[in-house]
Order: sequence, then C-alpha cells, then structure tokens
Amino acid sequence: MKTDALFYQLFQNVPDLFFLLAKLDCSESYQFQSVELKQTAFRLDGVFIPEQSELPLFFVEVQFQKDERFYGRFFSEIMLYLYQQQPKQMAWQAVAIFPNRTVDNGNLTYYQPLTCRLQRIYLDEVLPSDTASPLNLFGMIISNNTKAVEIAQSFLQQPVSDEIEHEFWLNQVETIIHYKYPHLSREEIRKMINMAHVDITRTSWYQEGKEQGILFGKEVGKLEGKLEGKLEGKQEASQTLIMRLLTKRFGKLTKVMHKEIESLSLAQLEQLTDDFLSLNSVADLKNWLLDNAKS
Repeated sequence: MKTDALFYQLFQNVPDLFFLLAKLDCSESYQFQSVELKQTAFRLDGVFIPEQSELPLFFVEVQFQKDERFYGRFFSEIMLYLYQQQPKQMAWQAVAIFPNRTVDNGNLTYYQPLTCRLQRIYLDEVLPSDTASPLNLFGMIISNNTKAVEIAQSFLQQPVSDEIEHEFWLNQVETIIHYKYPHLSREEIRKMINMAHVDITRTSWYQEGKEQGILFGKEVGKLEGKLEGKLEGKQEASQTLIMRLLTKRFGKLTKVMHKEIESLSLAQLEQLTDDFLSLNSVADLKNWLLDNAKS
C-alpha cells in the first residue's frame, strides 16, 4: 500500500481527520470520494463533497515525492472535474499535503491567480505533541518504523468512551503499522504495540480476512469440484473406449474382467489403451490385468 493510499483510507474512514488537520469546520455534511476523470489519464484521489450547495468542495492531494509539475497536474484535475461534473457547489478549495516543505518544489508560476484557493499543509510543522490527538495517525505514517510504534503505543493508551471506539482506532493503527512491517502477522503487531491482550477475532482485519478466507475456500471448493468432475468424466470415457476396443477384438468379456477393468485408475486405463495393439488374445488381456491391476 502506498503512503498516499493510507491517507485516503483514513480520510474515508474518519473524514473529521482532514478537517482537523486543515483547521476547518465540522465535516458532518461531507462525503469523501475518489473520482475518475473521463477520457484522460487524470484521477482525483480525494474530493470532499458537501450535501449543501453553499458549502465548498475540498480537493485533496497527498504528495510525498518531489514533482515540479505537481501543481499543474493538480489544478488541471480540478478544472477538468468542474468541467465534467458541473457540481452544484460554486466554491472550492485545493488542499495539498506534504511531509515537509522540502518535498514541495512544484512550480506555481503559471497558477498564481489560483493560489488564493490553495492551502498547503506540512505535516512536520502541524502535527501536535499531544499523544491523544487522532492526528497522530498521520505522525505514524511519516515517522520511521521505531518512532511509529512508540506513537502507536502512546495513542492507544488514551482513554476512550467504549470498547467499540477502542477497536475502531486500534484497527486504524494496525493498518498503518502493518504497512511499515508487512512481514509481521496481526498477532505480532499487537504484541509490538502492547495490545496482545485484545481479542483479535473481534477486529475488522480478522473479520475481513475470515470472510476472504471463506470466499477463497468456496472458490477452491468449486475448482476442486470441477476438476474432480472432469477427472471422473475422463475416466468414464476411457473405460467406455477401452471396453469397446476389447469387445470388438475379443468378443464379449466375462463379468470378472468387466469389474477388473472398471476398477482401473485413469492412468491404468490410459496405459491399457496404449498397450491394446500388443494384446493378441484374451489370455494376453488376463495377463495384463494380472500384472497391472494391482500395481
């Protein structure tokens, strides 16, 4: 998972985080969406769309790599969105999120008239020292692995209103730590952040994994069923073929020989078909069955 994807996932799960980070009013009226712009290579990864037409749209872009053409692309995506979608909201604001000022090397020369609609956020300058703040989730993302674990431990020690809220924040933290330590299991991550005592079967990660496992199991079952059916069908066809060949060559076979041939595996039936031309008599067939039926 890319770093910006973590941000967008957090904005999707907790829209308040964006408005808290940007120091804007309440997010109750907003929905976070990702918008594909038609017939172009552009994609707006983050748009906060309000229910009320009098509130502004917020276009969000998380940029963790230097890109001199960043602002040209960002504003082009916004203009194209406005042209294609024709939203009812007349006001809009662009918000660019950087880990620090050094990464913000985009050229704004051509876009000076639009800078009044641009807000730039440098995470290393705005994240609080208060360990109880949910903005520390962003701190975990931009910190090195060791520091991220320390922040996670402090953040999860804060009191919450109920167990459901604690599980919610725990799931957000675990997702971030798993991004930094992809080789660790969920249980190992919980030990690392001092949450080993929490029942893992109640987490969304476990439930999603369980559901995916069930679906995977069903799909495997279907494939195995299809394969088994194909093998059974192929075995029946092989039996029918060799019985016809043997009957044409040697006449009606005894019931005992019928049963012996029906008990052959698919591989044995195929071998008998290959050896058919070398059988010159019923006696040869009996000897073949005697040599191969029990092997």
